[in-house]
Amino acid sequence: MTTQLEKPESVKDAGHVEEHERRWQDYFTFNTDHKVIGIQYLVTSFVFYFIGGALAGLIRTELATPDPDLLSPLTYNRVFTMHGTIMLFLWIIPAGAAFANYLIPLMIGAKDMAFPKLNAVAFWMNAVGGLLLMSSFFVSAPEAGWTSYPPLSLI
Repeated sequence: MTTQLEKPESVKDAGHVEEHERRWQDYFTFNTDHKVIGIQYLVTSFVFYFIGGALAGLIRTELATPDPDLLSPLTYNRVFTMHGTIMLFLWIIPAGAAFANYLIPLMIGAKDMAFPKLNAVAFWMNAVGGLLLMSSFFVSAPEAGWTSYPPLSLI
């Protein structure tokens, strides 16, 4: 005869969210549900995708003629750097994180990701970091290309 032991309290309440009907406010607040975080990542990454696409349009418009008509050379370097950084670090990587957050727990049969609060903090750090990067346009945006390799990154 075997007896089944209950799970310890620390495992039961590990920050996982119980299933409930989602409201639209859940997508704009700190939430530990992996599906909500996955959708937050995806929507945020596509917002940055459209911003990066607008910057790409500026680059192509500037390159349509041989003279610097639309952008000064300094502004062109800043737009080029911001376009590459946004498309790589704020669109491609977070879009992969979106699908991973949404699908992996469903595929392995888990309730949530292993560390749901850390997962939520990672999303909000990504969103705030993207806003800080975009706000650098108003101060002095980087102008060294998205790789920031020398000699472009040297002052």
